[in-house]
Amino acid sequence: MESSTKKFSKEDILAVMPQQPPFLFVDEAEVLDGEIIGKYKIKDPEVFADGHFKGNPVFPGTLMFESLGQLCVLGLIKGVFEGMERPADSSKIFFTSSESSRCMRICRPNEVLELRAKPTRIRRPIASFEASIRCGGERTAFIEKLTLTFDYIPQ
Repeated sequence: MESSTKKFSKEDILAVMPQQPPFLFVDEAEVLDGEIIGKYKIKDPEVFADGHFKGNPVFPGTLMFESLGQLCVLGLIKGVFEGMERPADSSKIFFTSSESSRCMRICRPNEVLELRAKPTRIRRPIASFEASIRCGGERTAFIEKLTLTFDYIPQ
């Protein structure tokens, strides 16, 4: 694990993530004290906004959870977490499960989601995280246990 802060710009993220616009929900990220922290500004309009909901655009809770999963994927691809032998292969990372998750706040276009994820256990082929979102200074969503399956880039 790297001891200093590591920052990732939108360009860095676009270059490595398997998810791409319009289905990429992490604009920037940094690793600090074993945790990956990211941001996503909800666009105005998002591609789904007309249908979720008509005349009342709301960022879907499932996409809040997706953004947290993507933040974890970014950390695995960049190999930034303690206990990782090397970076993960972006084509071999998949969602497995989530436990105890909840959305507590509605988020709308032009708001910024502040994403946080901390690994609780990484042992190939499983990586587990606790993850949360704040928006406008308020607790917005959390997942107590987000689990991904992964494999390393071949040596």
